Amino acid sequence: MTPTRPCSSCDKSIPADAVFCPVCGAAAASPILGDTLLGVSRSTTGTATSYELAPERLQAALGPSYELGRLIGRGGYAEVFAVRDLRLKRELALKVLRPDLILTDTLVTRFRREAEAVGALQNTHIVPIYDVGEVDGICWLLMPLVQGETLKQVLAREKQLPVLEAKRILLEAAEALASAHEAGVVHRDIKPENLMIDGKTQRVLLMDFGIAKAMDSSVENSLTGTGVVIGTPQYMSPEQAIGKTAPDPRSDQYSLAIVGYQMLTGRVPFAGENVREVIARQLLDEATPLSRLVPNIPSAVSSTIHQALRKEPAQRFGSMDAFARALKGEVVLPSEGGAVRRESSFDIPTKKRPWLAAAAWALVLGGAGLGAWRAGLFAADDASPAPAAPTEPITPVRPGQVRRPPAGTGRTASAPVKGPDTTISAGLNPPPPATCDEAIRISDWTAAFAHCTEEAATIPVSARNLGTLYAEGRGVGKNERLAAYHFKFAADSFDLAAVLEMARRYETGRGIAMHQGRAAGQYLLAAELGAQETFSIVARRYDEGNGFQEDPKKAAEWFLKAAEAGDAPSMSRLAAAYAKGRGVKKNEAEATRWYTAAANKQEPEAEYQLAMMLLKGKGGFQQDDATGLEWLKRAAGHGHVEARRELAKREG
Repeated sequence: MTPTRPCSSCDKSIPADAVFCPVCGAAAASPILGDTLLGVSRSTTGTATSYELAPERLQAALGPSYELGRLIGRGGYAEVFAVRDLRLKRELALKVLRPDLILTDTLVTRFRREAEAVGALQNTHIVPIYDVGEVDGICWLLMPLVQGETLKQVLAREKQLPVLEAKRILLEAAEALASAHEAGVVHRDIKPENLMIDGKTQRVLLMDFGIAKAMDSSVENSLTGTGVVIGTPQYMSPEQAIGKTAPDPRSDQYSLAIVGYQMLTGRVPFAGENVREVIARQLLDEATPLSRLVPNIPSAVSSTIHQALRKEPAQRFGSMDAFARALKGEVVLPSEGGAVRRESSFDIPTKKRPWLAAAAWALVLGGAGLGAWRAGLFAADDASPAPAAPTEPITPVRPGQVRRPPAGTGRTASAPVKGPDTTISAGLNPPPPATCDEAIRISDWTAAFAHCTEEAATIPVSARNLGTLYAEGRGVGKNERLAAYHFKFAADSFDLAAVLEMARRYETGRGIAMHQGRAAGQYLLAAELGAQETFSIVARRYDEGNGFQEDPKKAAEWFLKAAEAGDAPSMSRLAAAYAKGRGVKKNEAEATRWYTAAANKQEPEAEYQLAMMLLKGKGGFQQDDATGLEWLKRAAGHGHVEARRELAKREG
């Protein structure tokens, strides 16, 4: 019977001398890949597969200042032992490259680089390095011994975590990565087993920069061959999966987003029976919206994770700091959230991208040659809008002190294809546009129609653009029926702008049969994909039974999401729900809180309700006729009919 051992990544049984795990694809001998990668056993070379079998050799390398203890962990390329520092009287952890790993000059150079890179990092969420050594072919690092457990162990026990706890872990890990990225270090192997939870403080500690490399191109090229894939498939970014040279910090962002998705749902978004299937899904599939899997998840959390999971690096956040701010619900400037273009979020699902599909099929069918894909394939396509700002403080103020929401913080879907007019200088002969997007960019509508027609079958954004050309009669005769056909194709591929367009078309019957149920379904899909402007639409439809079966509870849930995103009418509707106990437990304090928030944003119904509370001494207020009358006048001035009647009665 062939000897086996558990994979350090997925825990499946694998042959003892396997170089890679056949299930998850993790490197079984070493995740540091380069000129030489050989997993050899004692039976072929006489070399022990663990220093646990040769502790005297490891003790000799450490010297008399340290006392070697028990083996406490074993990974793909290293072992970890407990060590006693005899001089400073403290417990340490020793990470040593496994004895069955052939130490080439390249590998030793990488090992030194790990020590140098991590040793220079100073962050409370990064496990520091105290010492490094190379003696008699043994390479080791000394680090503090953390009393705790890995996030992998936590998830194995808990399956999934509460939203607040998952958010905390993501924020602390993001802080660690931001520090590393600022120092020029990309981790490249973010996964639950590399996130330690300190047993005393529950502080997150990022560890194992064993395959992280400083982003210095001259050194990078000397250490890594083109096409080398480094990482763990379930947490690997698409650019890592196809062997793109030198993934930048946004690759870590993608991997951390997968960890966040797993913490919230209890599963990774892209799984499979083997490494090829996993990588193909990383390239082709979109993650199921978190709002479908996690009840009442804050929109800032779900939208942040989904943006970080974008297939194109340029569509993710520009930095880990921007990722963290978005996760906390703060406003992220467009330049921090990825490249800015007219398409809205989710406009090119990668399952339809020809080049990603080709890479995936090359992997599935042959598994070789992926490193040949050049970095230029990852050009910027678009960016998701930033999450909305947090709602304003909800404390009662007098009408003259009403604060207006900052301009430009709402999320809207921009026009999909109206490109800028471009004047070509005399004497220049630019090449004709080669794609639908290029033709639209220079307003060459004839070429745009030809290219978009050719690309529409495989690229959803081109299908959506073709629909707009038909709808506007640009480059082709106007035809609303064909416009709806192409919009529907793009919407079925989760193109957000097309989903919104189809919602409006089903609602109005433009180019397609009117159907309020389908309109409601499209609005719900857009909301689940993070389009905040649709939260209130979905809420109203559930509240009124328009396209959905009337459901006060779901209405209240979506009114809450819309209110948290800053929508004043939704704040007022949510307050009414709390006041009447409709869909939520009756709560006078919450009703007052949300009416006040909406009134502060000049919402007439809320101004009227707040006025009546003050005039009658209800809602937790003492009777205050003067202030109540001011709010009543404000509501009447904003057109509220009942407020006008009440004001006329009181003044008459």
